[in-house]
Parts: sequence; C-alpha cells; structure tokens
Amino acid sequence: MVTEQKKFMLIQFNSGGNNNKFYSVELLENQDTVEVVYGRVGSNGTKHQYGGGMKKLESLLRTKRSKGYKDAMIENGDGSTSVEVQKTNVIEKALEEVSYKDESAKELVRTVSEKNVHKITEASGITFDSSDGLFKTPLGVIQRRGVEKAIELLAEIEEKLPEFLELREKEPDATLIEQQKGQKRNANGGVVTSKVPPSKKLEEVFCVLRTLNEEYFVIIPNRVSNARDLGNLLFSQKAVDEQRVTCDALLETLNLIEDLSKREKSSDVKVDSKPLFSVEIETVGDESTLNLIRGMFELTKNSAHGYTNNSSRVLKVYRICLDAQQKPFEECSEKLGNVRMLWHGTRTQNLLSIMSKGLLLPDKSPGLKSGSMFGEGLYFARQSTKSLGYCDGGYWTGSGGSTNTVYMFLASVAMGNSFTPMGATQGPPPLGFDSYWAMPGVSSVLNDEIIVFSSGQVRLDYIIEIQKS
Repeated sequence: MVTEQKKFMLIQFNSGGNNNKFYSVELLENQDTVEVVYGRVGSNGTKHQYGGGMKKLESLLRTKRSKGYKDAMIENGDGSTSVEVQKTNVIEKALEEVSYKDESAKELVRTVSEKNVHKITEASGITFDSSDGLFKTPLGVIQRRGVEKAIELLAEIEEKLPEFLELREKEPDATLIEQQKGQKRNANGGVVTSKVPPSKKLEEVFCVLRTLNEEYFVIIPNRVSNARDLGNLLFSQKAVDEQRVTCDALLETLNLIEDLSKREKSSDVKVDSKPLFSVEIETVGDESTLNLIRGMFELTKNSAHGYTNNSSRVLKVYRICLDAQQKPFEECSEKLGNVRMLWHGTRTQNLLSIMSKGLLLPDKSPGLKSGSMFGEGLYFARQSTKSLGYCDGGYWTGSGGSTNTVYMFLASVAMGNSFTPMGATQGPPPLGFDSYWAMPGVSSVLNDEIIVFSSGQVRLDYIIEIQKS
C-alpha cells in the first residue's frame, strides 16, 4: 500500500452506541513520528504520539476503519484545494471591491455578512474564522463534494420524514433506541416503564432515517451531546431546515473562495482579471424614488399572506448595479420587450453571492431551491408579500424563527411573450414564448408568479431593506 497523503481525519457516528468521535492521524516532518488526536466531536481531544513512520500510520488507519470509522470529507490544506490559496477573508474582499457611493451602502454589505455569520453559527456547530472568512465544522472545512452529498442526504431525509412522524404519532411509546441511563420518555414527555417494540413499518422507516442521519453527520460533523436522543438528530423538519441553512452557507462560501482562487491564479500569470465583486451600491435618498418603491411595496401586498408580512414596511432602499448584468439585459430587453418591475425574495446568506454573480439558474446554483412548480427558472412576483415569503423566516424558506429585518430585490424582468400554464409544468415555455406568467384561478396558484429561463432577462435594480413586525 502506497500512501502519499500524510494527514487523515476519520469520524465515527453511531446513534445506537452514542458515538460521535473523531480520530486524526498525521505523519510529522521527521517522517518517523505519528501524531494522533482523538475524542468526541467538538472537544479538543487527547493527543498521543507513536514511532514507526508511514507503516505505523497505515496500521492505525486500518484498525480504525475496521471498527467503523470513515474518512471525513475535510480539507487537508495540502495545496490540492482552493482553500489552500485563500489568504484573505472573503467578506473583507467584498468590502474592498464593491464600489460604494456612500457609507450607508458599505454598512449594508457588512451588516448582511454579520447577520449571515450569526444565523449559521447560532443554529449549528459551525464556527466562523474571521482570519480567512471560512465557515468551519468542529473538524475543519468540508470539501465541496461533501457539502453537495450532504444536501442530497437532507433531501432524502425530508422525503421520508412525514411518513416517520405520522407513524411515530400513532406509536409514541415505541422504543426506537435503547437508552443506557435514566428514565425513557415517550414523544409526549411521559415516562415509559417498559420497552414497547415498534411496529414493523415504523422500525423499517426509522432504520432508513437513522442510516441517512449517520451518513449525514459523518460528512457534516456537529456537536451532538447524545446521539441516542432523536431530538439531537434530524428527525424534525426544523432540524433539517437548520442543517440545510448550514450546508447552503458552506457551499456559498466555497463558491466565493473558488472564484477568488481562479482570479488570483490569473493574476499570477499576468492575465487581466475582473474584480470578484464588480458591483456598485448606492443608498437611495431622493424622495420621489423612495415614495415610488414604498408605494409599490404597499399596493402589491396580499392580505392572505398574514399579519407579519402585511404589517412590514420599507426601511431603506439601495440602488444596485451589477456590471455583468448590464449588457446581457440591454440586448435581451431590446429583443423581447415587455419589461416589468418585479419582486424577488431571498435569504440573507445569498446576498453576497448574488452581488458577485447575479441570480443564477437553479442548475448552476446547488443548494436549497425554493419554488420549482414551473421548472428550474428564476422566479419573480407581482405581490411584495409573496416574495417576502422567500426571505429569512418566511413561509417558503422553512428557516423558522423570527427575523425582524430582511432583504429582497426589485428587478427589471424582460418577460417578452409570456405563456400562462394551466397548472404545474417542467421545462421552459413552448416555442414562441419567453416566460411563464402563472395566474390565480388558471395555473393552480394563489398569486401571480413570473418565471424566466435566461439570466439575461433579469437586471437587479434595487435592494430593499424591510422591517417585519
């Protein structure tokens, strides 16, 4: 066995055995000493050293893998990944490169970044390293393929979860995982005095979910105090939503780092490279524009979207100009026509990415995708409160919790010749049409939805800062 890699991170997650352990092994520079650090995920661990060089390292790896430990998808920092070339904080890079017309606009980017960091670190075992701008699990930075696999696992868990919850409600006293100590309580909090076996169907569904959970926590290490407690695992929609936010944030960070890495490499070979954030932001101060946008926001509210959305108000408006959008939109709008000003809601964590690339079609933007009833396009709304539902804490994001300040876009959209579908459909509109315009009473929707399938049909004009009650 020939092993070029000199540092490995293994992890074992097993709910039945309450295992959530890591095992790090590294061959030091003297080529003889093997350093091992092991412990529960989230702890500093215990350190030990052995002699024996590479042969000893390989022996330790074989032993641990035979006991159920798996290789963690963690960046090793050996120069083979984009993380190695990341020398500056991505957020600081954004602050440097964005063209600000005023201090308030600069504060917007910093505030958005800080809110994103707080939201992610608050809901998970993820930490933020301000020295390099990376979100990190207790064991390090997850590789891209790991994050993408974790997102797939979350989708599988979410698909199976309703069936489990329905069965569990019918069998609240069923014993799914043996507890070693203390009193066992049912799903309603009552003490269970004896073991109650689950039905065959409940046990079958539970085993599938447990396997998916264990696969997930091997990829995305979390500080799980008790792996036998289902409340600490992904057996609720809230838990799944929180982990999805974590994965999306990790993916967005990796996207920005890779873009920065490519540009720095281009710079090294003396090739002209555009700024990562070629965008101009300006706080709107003229009352006529502010009143126009506030009026649009208020007049397009839908009372059916609830008190919180309908009592929301516009705090500030920022004019935004993404360099990469200007020429494509100009050409597209001249060709297609029928340009409308429409709303687009998004979560705070997506704003930096959008500032660097604009809105990306779903197949080019892995991660959580909200709203795909009419295919993998870019979705907009005429009703302001409809788009608010896609912001943090909104009905459609599933992010839960309450968020007082959120952000959405007001965009120019070249609809061209629009097609109104009779219901859900996939793929672009029929030949001769440039967009979908789904209408209430016709398309099985409660609100107008406009969907385009080319990023050139969109120009983001304003970022709207909104206060929700």
